[in-house]
Amino acid sequence: MICLIIFLIPVIVFTQADIFGYYESEYDHIQLTDKSYNFGYNKLRIDLESRPSDQVMIAGNINFQLPYGKTEWDFFDFIPMDTVEFDGEEITSFPKSFINEVYLDNIYLRTSFSKFDLTIGRQPLSLGTGYAWNPLDIFNYKDLMDPTYEQPGVNALRIEIPVATNSVLDIILEPDSIWNMSSKMIQLKSHLGSFDFSLNGGSQYHVIPDGNSHYISDHVILGGGSFVGEFWEFGLWGETFWSLDADINFGEVVFGMDHTFNNGLYLMTEYFHNSLGAEKNEVTFDHYLYSFSGETHSLMQNYIFAMGMYNITDYISANLISIGNLDDESFILAPQLNWDAFEDVTVGVWAGQSFGENETEFDIQDLAIRFRIRAYF
Repeated sequence: MICLIIFLIPVIVFTQADIFGYYESEYDHIQLTDKSYNFGYNKLRIDLESRPSDQVMIAGNINFQLPYGKTEWDFFDFIPMDTVEFDGEEITSFPKSFINEVYLDNIYLRTSFSKFDLTIGRQPLSLGTGYAWNPLDIFNYKDLMDPTYEQPGVNALRIEIPVATNSVLDIILEPDSIWNMSSKMIQLKSHLGSFDFSLNGGSQYHVIPDGNSHYISDHVILGGGSFVGEFWEFGLWGETFWSLDADINFGEVVFGMDHTFNNGLYLMTEYFHNSLGAEKNEVTFDHYLYSFSGETHSLMQNYIFAMGMYNITDYISANLISIGNLDDESFILAPQLNWDAFEDVTVGVWAGQSFGENETEFDIQDLAIRFRIRAYF
């Protein structure tokens, strides 16, 4: 950490970088079937941005994050299984520890040439039009309870090429140890009438079904697209990414819509289908493992996300979120309250209550509470 700070000081001084960021503190309580977790963190994010010329931008951020409370979790507390067999041995515990961290989340160079823009380094990437799920975003994974929270940077090379009026060809490469394990994406972004759309192709080293309710990893080629626009005062969006190999048939689909009423009430809903998810009554340990790790975007196949939002005052807004597993008929109801307490200071309070039959996805977690404060500088 000391070496990193020593390195950053001359960079800030000699490049005359703009410095901004935020301090954030969060406390969480999760009540499970027979135990509870109390945990949280303090986080300081410092962003640096320098523009040596109109065509060049160098940016990055360093994060300091210190967890507190329960810092060792057991994976088995969050699944309806007491033991599983792996390589002939019974496993009854799967711990994960959280430690103090200091890390560079983003550090990248963006240059603008006459024919294209180039971004190289660990950079923010966000693909797709979905709110809670993004099948097209093969680089990130969202938290359903907080889908708009910032995502970690991705080590990538990105080239954006204008190819026609209001159309852009976007090429992204996330390198890995060998070419087949590297993630690649190419998309053509354009618009038609009141809708923006994209046509996408990509390849990735991805988990795929092995035909026995388990997964293996292999190189796959994917194709799909997205759209977003407005029709009759309703916002509409959708996206899909599907394997192009007839022998490895899997993929995801999202469709959503929203509307804002004259009184300011905002309503939205989004449906998600993931063919890699488990079918009802056929959930295995593998399904839980890959869902929690983000290798698959859901535990089962069919989900619904709904949200209502209303500004109570100029400084206080209230949200009500519902996340439902349509396969096992379990769901979470989560009211949220957000307050712009002072200039550049926000406070949020969330609660989540789960409903469902025994051993369904959301039945494991009974009650959750979250408190977060963030101060920008």
